[in-house]
Parts: sequence; C-alpha cells; structure tokens
Amino acid sequence: MRLVRATLQLTRPDSSILAFLAVLLPTLTRTRDFSLGLVRAVPLLFVGMCTFIINDLEDIERDKINHPERPLPSGLVEPWFAAVLYYLCLALALTAIRLFITSSRIAFLYYLLLIASISYGYVVEFLPELKPFYVSLVVPIPVLILVAFFPNEPRLYSVAVALGFFNLGRELCMDLRDRLGDKESLLHRMAPQRILWVALALQTVGLGLVSLQIDDRIGLSVALAMTAALALSYVFWIHYDRTKLTVSLMKLVLFLGLYFLL
Repeated sequence: MRLVRATLQLTRPDSSILAFLAVLLPTLTRTRDFSLGLVRAVPLLFVGMCTFIINDLEDIERDKINHPERPLPSGLVEPWFAAVLYYLCLALALTAIRLFITSSRIAFLYYLLLIASISYGYVVEFLPELKPFYVSLVVPIPVLILVAFFPNEPRLYSVAVALGFFNLGRELCMDLRDRLGDKESLLHRMAPQRILWVALALQTVGLGLVSLQIDDRIGLSVALAMTAALALSYVFWIHYDRTKLTVSLMKLVLFLGLYFLL
C-alpha cells in the first residue's frame, strides 16, 4: 500500500491525465473511434509520468524546503525506486510512440514533448529566469499534436496560445509558492504582489482567447465556470494564503478548458 501511494504521488495522475485527455477526447468526438483516440493519447500519459518522476528526483533538496510531504524528501520511498519507475515509464512512452504513431512528422512532436519535459530540470538549475516561459512553451505541445492530427481546425491554434498564456501565469504563481527553496533568479527581486498581478493579467488574456471560441450556451457556461474558478483562486491566495487550493483551482480551469478542444 505504501508503494502504491508513493507511485501515485510520484506520477501525479491528476496532472498526467490532462495531456492524455487533451488528445483522447477531441479524437473521440471527431472520429467516434475510441481505440484510435487511445493509441494517440497513451504516449502522453507516460510522458507526463516520466516528467513528474524525474522532476521529483532532481528536486529532492529543494523539496525538503518547498514540499517536504512528497515521497522522496519525506523518506516514503528511496530514490532508487523512483529511478526504476522513471525508466519504466520512459520505456513505455518510447515504445508507445514507436508502435502507435506511424507518421514521423507527428511522432517528432511526441519526442519533442518528451525531451523538453524531462529536460526541465536543467532550465530550473541553470536558467531559472526562463523557467516560466519554458513551461508555457512546452505545455501546449499536446494541443499542437492534436492540430497535427486535425490540421483543418485553425481554432485549435488559438486554444494552444491561450494555454501558453494561462500556464505562464500559473507557473509564476507556483514560483512564488516555491520561492524559498528555488534557486534565486531575477523574479526573486520582484515584489510578490506585482508578480501576482502579472500572473492574473496573463491568465485573463488566456481566458479571453478561449472565450473567442464560444459558440453555444454550453461553451458560455464553461467559460464562466473557468472565470469563477480563476477569480476564486486569487481570492484564496491573496486573502487567505491558501496557495495549495489556489493551484488546485487553476488546475480545475485547465480541465474545464478541455471543452474547447472538443
């Protein structure tokens, strides 16, 4: 039971599944072929798992300060277990891409996402100023994969750009939460309140771009729910210092945004 709990915490299924659903659900709604959607999405699930595991391995010392409850800094599991799990997920990701993605042009995007994701630690360590921007460029790649499968839907580009803006703001907020244990960068010299306002502005731009895709009442309802969740996230951060709840609400916004890919 201990290893199961640790595995779930290391692989972050709630976050790993987001990219998986970003390809599975839109493919399903367009083709009505669940098996096709599954084989296109499964590699992204394993890529996500790889990313979170390797990041936890590289961040053990920082997490002793920022996230001492995580499996590695808390001693719930040993690093060797996380390393074995990482290589298992990496092998599954590479195998799934090789078996299921027959177009070399589209497979390149999967490999790009994998390489960029597991290289995140080098940006954190040696280019900390670029970290939020790096994340904002990498996170939309699953949507670009979707674009590659359905090239005649230019509105998907708008969603990808919106996702980039929203995640840039979210990453700035997460950097504020983890500032104590992170490597010092230029962002550390900015007042937290100013960074929060910049993050809010960026995420508002992202929501605005998504709102341009509204064409029915359901879309309007989803957009309003996303706006409400985002507004609540900042209320909880600024007035109640509930940073964990804030990050969770921002993740909820991302899940709700899947609607605009359908």
